[in-house]
Amino acid sequence: MDSGAPTAHHGAHRMIGQAGFGSLFDAFQRPLDVLGFVLWVLVFPVYHQIYPRLPKWLPGRTTAEQVDTLRRSWISRVLASGDIITAAHQTRNLNMVNTFLASSAVILIGFAANMIVGNARAEDPATIARVVLIIILLAVAFSYFVTSLRHLGHFTLTIGADPALVDRLHGSAADYFSGLIARASLRFTQGLRALYSVFPLFLWLYDPWLFVTVTGLWAIWFLAQDFPRRS
Repeated sequence: MDSGAPTAHHGAHRMIGQAGFGSLFDAFQRPLDVLGFVLWVLVFPVYHQIYPRLPKWLPGRTTAEQVDTLRRSWISRVLASGDIITAAHQTRNLNMVNTFLASSAVILIGFAANMIVGNARAEDPATIARVVLIIILLAVAFSYFVTSLRHLGHFTLTIGADPALVDRLHGSAADYFSGLIARASLRFTQGLRALYSVFPLFLWLYDPWLFVTVTGLWAIWFLAQDFPRRS
């Protein structure tokens, strides 16, 4: 009796391991699934990892650099005029949007988890693997929105500090405060685009052609947004 227990125990572990790897590989049932996933990885995780570095690599050619320049000009004018209340109020809209989207991400995580628990379709290992990826992306989006809120809160709390003191501690008050807003805006953009990345994954549950098509359309839209035409 005792000698047979380890054999059954190890057999169960092998079955669990095989099921786990099966779920991973079953997500790519057709060549179109592989093509779509590779395109999705390039458009979303890969591109948005290099996205913050684009202004340094391509000076004068990105929307992000133009917005950063305008943002710094706004901060400089605020510091010169001392109109701190207006500056704090102008960040309120971004605070509200971040809060709404963070809450939406949490709700969507619950919806996606319910697809696994309460849906008979989720017995398919490929569906489980894809839904788990959706949940991970929603959690990433939530973390970006919360981080953006943190930077915005820090800006609101410190914008009233003496500019001379900020200059002494951080080198330049304008650079310091514009940097806080720039980081908040970057995390907001990354969180928003993490939400964008979820839509093709949802479509992948039903049709790989839709997955590939929508991912390609997002790629075109990102390039149009991030690299404005030169006048």
